[in-house]
Amino acid sequence: MTEPATDPYFFGAFADKWWSEDSNMKNLASFQGPRFAYFDKFVDSWTGKKVLDVGCAGGFTTEFLSARGALVSGLDPSPNLIAVARAHAEETGKTIDYQVGVGEHLPYADGAFDIVTCVDVLEHVTDPAQTVREIARVLAPGGIFLYDTINRTPVSYFMMIVMPEYVMKIVPKGAHAYKDFIKPSEMRGYLSGAGLTQLDKMRGLTILGQRKDGSLMTWQGLDSTSTYMNVAKK
Repeated sequence: MTEPATDPYFFGAFADKWWSEDSNMKNLASFQGPRFAYFDKFVDSWTGKKVLDVGCAGGFTTEFLSARGALVSGLDPSPNLIAVARAHAEETGKTIDYQVGVGEHLPYADGAFDIVTCVDVLEHVTDPAQTVREIARVLAPGGIFLYDTINRTPVSYFMMIVMPEYVMKIVPKGAHAYKDFIKPSEMRGYLSGAGLTQLDKMRGLTILGQRKDGSLMTWQGLDSTSTYMNVAKK
């Protein structure tokens, strides 16, 4: 495995402990339940669906979906995280296709997937508009795009940077840059420009606090001033 110090990507530095009980990234797995409680409303069954997770990191979402019967591929720019994801999938007996790559240039054929997920990632890519266009390209006709990201508001600055990084200290400092947050109006433009149709109102997913086991308490509603998630169709 590539040594973490040689990985140029921020989250790659946490690869060696990604799945550990004391991992700094453990709280990210807390979002799977509430996130997919919403996404599931738009997926009749995950079994046999060809799914790509863009920005898969160490594999929290890919393994979650593989366990549901999906045929999963995962892509991330960090070689360290992909190595960890591959190793953990092998340890747990899951068949997941992992590749190193960036969202702006997906190494997959047109129409290769029924579903693409991109969660807590769009605010980290270099070009979100290009990434959404690439996601649309690899979606099959009628395929759906499931995503969440962070709004660019004073509320999100406080809730997603000040509180988790400096007050609660549950997220490493520097994990997010306010300038990279995406307003819903911008996101709607990216979707429209890629030929994708938004299927629902923006839904917020707000962090309320942290439990003793390290998992996060969240609340889902229509308030999208901090984070928001949605579904789009090709």
